[in-house]
Amino acid sequence: MSHFEKLKQAGVRESLHKLGYYLRGLAYRHRFEKCGWIQVRGRIRVIKRHARIHVGKCVFWNGIKLDLEGPSRDRPALLEIGDFTTIGDRTEIHVAQHVSIGSRCRIAWDCVILDRDYHGIQGNPERVDPVVIEDDVWLGCRVIVLPGVRIGKSSIVGAGSVVTRSIEPYSIVAGNPARLIRPLAAASENNP
Repeated sequence: MSHFEKLKQAGVRESLHKLGYYLRGLAYRHRFEKCGWIQVRGRIRVIKRHARIHVGKCVFWNGIKLDLEGPSRDRPALLEIGDFTTIGDRTEIHVAQHVSIGSRCRIAWDCVILDRDYHGIQGNPERVDPVVIEDDVWLGCRVIVLPGVRIGKSSIVGAGSVVTRSIEPYSIVAGNPARLIRPLAAASENNP
């Protein structure tokens, strides 16, 4: 199918909107060290100091904040986002060391992902631990992911949850703190 036929089938208005999202994505490409074709559906804030951002083919919704501040130029903070991941409105990602978000993830609106707690308590130093969100993970709206967490492949985190500990692959978790609701069947078990 030619590009003209695709445009005609999708409708002119929808095609113009999509073109606008890609053009806005082009405007943000200079902020990322590695970048696939991204759609930006609104404005995003990118704050970087001693940091690198590697992004695949992604969709960013309006009001997202990417706040990266590494300890030095020799040890920059790193944010990695895989292909076909969608990040919802007003989501904030704070990186001091390393946050990795896999491919095909769905992150709803108003989520907060951080690998640092920004301050020590009672003389203890600030906690900085990498966060890993593996492939095919869904985060419901207003989920908070705290430092040192690994969310396993194909897991689902319920809306409003606070993830304080790592989650096994193929799990449904919810609550504050997030607890296992039930395991999911692995994809290979579903499709004999």
